[in-house]
Amino acid sequence: MKDIVFFPLAILVAALMIGGAMMVGSDAPKCGPVGGAGGPADYRFARVEGANLCRMEGRKGFEVNLDDDILTITAEPRPPLPDYDQNPHFVLAGDLETVYAGQILKVSVTAKPSVGAGAEAFEVLYSTGNAGGSDWRTFALQPDWETYEFTFNVPRKLLESAVAFDYLAIRPVPGEKARSLEIKDIEMRRFGAWKD
Repeated sequence: MKDIVFFPLAILVAALMIGGAMMVGSDAPKCGPVGGAGGPADYRFARVEGANLCRMEGRKGFEVNLDDDILTITAEPRPPLPDYDQNPHFVLAGDLETVYAGQILKVSVTAKPSVGAGAEAFEVLYSTGNAGGSDWRTFALQPDWETYEFTFNVPRKLLESAVAFDYLAIRPVPGEKARSLEIKDIEMRRFGAWKD
């Protein structure tokens, strides 16, 4: 093959390979902190569902898997249950963190036990870091999809300039063997400022 044909052809093939590699996963959600950009402009609520459930961060002792828009969280037998940020959790972006400070917040989780080694219960915690949190709320799981809710007075931040992340942590209650739960969606809805 002559150089005049070979080099342009080689450049074209290389460009196609690079372009194809860049397209792989281009329609995948950009996972990271949960923000309010997809909700109403007044931030009444934020919803995490479907492919956006990829925003859940797993931790040691837990396995997190997203398949067909259902998030499965599996707890190893008797995993360590340390602080909230060392459990599977969503990090809230700065916009939600700011809007939720000093607000009454209802957290709703639609969940069920996984088939097989399904958990009998799960726990949810909302934390603002140093400013405080909700403590773990425990819910007994029903056999089919149910929505579990709790209301929490989100603390006001100690310092306006303080750098701290808000977290929503969720974990199956562990047992003698691995236990799992499935999550279809999560919603955080605010109801106005709470009074001292």
